[in-house]
Amino acid sequence: MKLFAAFLLLLSLTTHAANAQELPRRPYVGIGLQGINDSLQQRYKLPNKNGIFVRDVRAQSSAQAAGLKPHDIIVQVDAKELGPEVGPFVSLLKQYRTGDKSTFTVLRDGKKIRKQVVFTAFPQEKSPLYEAQYSSVQVGGNQLRTIITKPKGTKQQKFPMVLFIQGVGCFSVDNPLTPTETTNRIIDSLSRHGYATMRVDKTGMGDSKGQPCLGSDFQTEANGYKAGLAAIQKLAFVDQQNIFITGFSIGGIMAPIVAEGQPVKGVVVYGTASRNFIEYALQNKRNQAQLQQLPYDSITNLMKTYAAALHLLLTEKQTPAQVLAKYPSAKPLISFPQHYTYMQQWQEVNLAAAWKKLNTHVLALRGEADYISYNEDHQLLVDIVNREHPGQATFQLLPNVDHGFAKAKTQQESMRLADAANPERNFEFMNVILRWLDSQRQVQG
Repeated sequence: MKLFAAFLLLLSLTTHAANAQELPRRPYVGIGLQGINDSLQQRYKLPNKNGIFVRDVRAQSSAQAAGLKPHDIIVQVDAKELGPEVGPFVSLLKQYRTGDKSTFTVLRDGKKIRKQVVFTAFPQEKSPLYEAQYSSVQVGGNQLRTIITKPKGTKQQKFPMVLFIQGVGCFSVDNPLTPTETTNRIIDSLSRHGYATMRVDKTGMGDSKGQPCLGSDFQTEANGYKAGLAAIQKLAFVDQQNIFITGFSIGGIMAPIVAEGQPVKGVVVYGTASRNFIEYALQNKRNQAQLQQLPYDSITNLMKTYAAALHLLLTEKQTPAQVLAKYPSAKPLISFPQHYTYMQQWQEVNLAAAWKKLNTHVLALRGEADYISYNEDHQLLVDIVNREHPGQATFQLLPNVDHGFAKAKTQQESMRLADAANPERNFEFMNVILRWLDSQRQVQG
């Protein structure tokens, strides 16, 4: 859930809807993907970087049944030869439905072999803590998967509800096969303490269909969460007096926009921002450059280029191509995990006005080791809320945790852990959130 997450995904594909009311499960391909880089090209003595590297193959998946193995390199799907990018490969496979067949040509031990893949359906979530209900919301031309959880083991008729808003990037929050994934652990914690939850997958991700995620923008995504909140308000088992929003990373930027004008009991944000994108991005770029111990004169030059490029892209509303024509060295600086219009719209949003309108209690959390978000943003949103509604907002800095919930004492340590395969997590933040949610229900309910 980082603002700029590492690109490794368990491939899961959107399928065509059987009818307008149903959103079927996507095929479960079940492979961890990576584009061919210099290191892989050298290791496997490849003539070029065309092809997709299979990092792992998941159990009970279409790929496993077809006999694909880790370290295979997929070079062709049916008659289509693959290039070096993962994105077009994912897009290519989205044409297949559950039950369809395809021939993958893979390079293994220097030899090309063919494997027939029969696309099987992705499994649904099962948990001893909750019942999972799969539904969807319609937003413009996009049909978005919603996953609703209802706690088990209780005689309650009505449950407090938490709308979960994730971070930036094109990934799915529907991951039933990875129970230790951070989103799943958050849902488990909420369920264990008696909270129903809803997640909304982004357009083109998971089962959702419509516009590709990488072409989507900020407002389209926010509208998806608004539709989710509207759907919550129609659920008979939800205590409508106790609906909360939790926004992680950019989810905290979305939260006041989604909550505007709605009877939301409280909002929790973690590792977020409350300024426009240029203000935030400039501080973030300098901080990370300093953590990387770049020479200070190089940082000065970097910041000059970054500030100029951001102005053209976000204020003047130029395209990346136009910006790069003037500042060719800015290419890595304006490469974002979503479409550039997404960042332009963030820049346009008056977040202070959004928080000012919000008449509810707010808890702002940040991990002390977080090098992607900053105290200034959390304190600012708390000050905005409290000026309008004294005492309704609180900022709490959490020790020994970073942006992605890894256990770390400092930003430097967190940065060193960024490439770690499975760093130790610190989930104490969930105890803080749960205590706060419970207190709001007790105090205000």
